[in-house]
Amino acid sequence: MNFLSTSFALIFIAIVALASFWLKEEVINEYKNFTISKNSGPSFFLKNFDSTKTDKDGNLQSSLKAKYMKHFEEQNKTTLTKPFYTKYKNKKKHSTIYSDIGEVSDKGEEIVLKENAILVRLPTKTKKVLKLYTNELNIYSKLDVVTSQKAVKMIQEPNIEIDGVGMKYDNKDGVLKLLSNVKVRYEKPKGDKRFKY
Repeated sequence: MNFLSTSFALIFIAIVALASFWLKEEVINEYKNFTISKNSGPSFFLKNFDSTKTDKDGNLQSSLKAKYMKHFEEQNKTTLTKPFYTKYKNKKKHSTIYSDIGEVSDKGEEIVLKENAILVRLPTKTKKVLKLYTNELNIYSKLDVVTSQKAVKMIQEPNIEIDGVGMKYDNKDGVLKLLSNVKVRYEKPKGDKRFKY
């Protein structure tokens, strides 16, 4: 009889210990999930985000728009959906850059546009439209420079196509450089007899 009661007490203690361990693990997991879900959500978000930057005289320098803007306080990160960046020069639109997603950091001094990024330098009296296609563009607004480390395709109207890896576009000088693996394809305009192949 004494053996049975001792065995029962030991089994009961083992069950209580297992239940306590299981409850402790459940509480820890629940706390981790709560912390992750709390930190993964944005601190705030805006729909149809629109921001402009001017010089000291009030002349428009650049604008940044997006379908959605989400700011994550814990990660110190701001994400953009369908961002559209416009650069102005001499009070006129000079170039645009847009993509599927983007990120803003360093108080707006660096903007990264990712996934199907397209840079368009608008036509001027002396230059035709230039388009550049890549997967990621880094905009340094204070330096007025755009760079990429990814593969790029540049199309200069009417008939020059250039492929390369990496690029740097200095908006102040208006100079765009492809950094490596550059391949140029020139398509002769129809009726142009100056070039023979």
